[in-house]
Amino acid sequence: MQKSGIGRTRNIAIIAIAIICIVAAVGAGMLLIDLAEGDKITFVDDYGRTIELDGVPSRIVSIAPTPTEILFAVGAGDRVVGVDDFSDYPAETADLPKVGNYELNIEAIVGLHPDLIVSSDLVPTAQLKAIEDRDIPYMILATRTMEDVFADILLVGNITGHLTYAEELVASLSARVDAVTNLTQAEDVVRPTVYFEYYPLWTYGPGSFGHDLIELAGGVNIAEDSSEEYVQLTDEYVLATDPEIIVFTYGVMTTTTEEDIISRPGWDGIRAVEEDRVFAIDDDLTSRYGPRIVDGLEQLAAMIHPELFE
Repeated sequence: MQKSGIGRTRNIAIIAIAIICIVAAVGAGMLLIDLAEGDKITFVDDYGRTIELDGVPSRIVSIAPTPTEILFAVGAGDRVVGVDDFSDYPAETADLPKVGNYELNIEAIVGLHPDLIVSSDLVPTAQLKAIEDRDIPYMILATRTMEDVFADILLVGNITGHLTYAEELVASLSARVDAVTNLTQAEDVVRPTVYFEYYPLWTYGPGSFGHDLIELAGGVNIAEDSSEEYVQLTDEYVLATDPEIIVFTYGVMTTTTEEDIISRPGWDGIRAVEEDRVFAIDDDLTSRYGPRIVDGLEQLAAMIHPELFE
């Protein structure tokens, strides 16, 4: 199963807020002053698109789980009036109107009278075009690294008037990431080879978030030489690379079990299987690029380097 989206850019920055624009460069993103109700705002999303809003959005529809989780995490959950079918976290999303998934219910979205729609880069282009045709402002979040996550949290926090809270959240998450990488990136740490399966025989290649997670967690991706972000492998390739660790996801998109993994022809001879180093991880923690991605990193690092987290 291939994950795909339209073209993107790393340029994540708010470029103007009303007349006043006080900018301080911090880390991977650009922070600005807190917004007040009524301020006109112009900002750039992760695809380099310039979005103009009449003020701080008060009726937001999120059409992907990642932005939904970020919106609630920065304290803007009370501004969310609708979400996609897959957005099931936090618990408050259960009571919100659902607007579809990869086939969005455009009429339902219009009926919610949103002043901003927040999307991920996995929403099909045709769906975004249908939104654009209705003259509804939308922004796209497209993260590939942990730094991107932090930048998007700050971006969403800023345009919803919750910058201070977003800054505090990023500081907390960054400290947790540092606590992991201070151990996994130490010079004397041996980095085992890792096969990370998010769908049967599909894995992450360079440029994807999964690849970044493997490296942060102190592993070596067996697909590190691929030219694709999302890679379909063969049994023969996995057998030839003989990974020391296998991690597979479970969730809505896949029901793979450990028995499925070890019963594949020839896989009983892979080192990870022989040494009982096959692990399952919740797909939501590694494919939703909001605050819970740090939970995923912590769990993945403990799987790859249990000796560092005893």
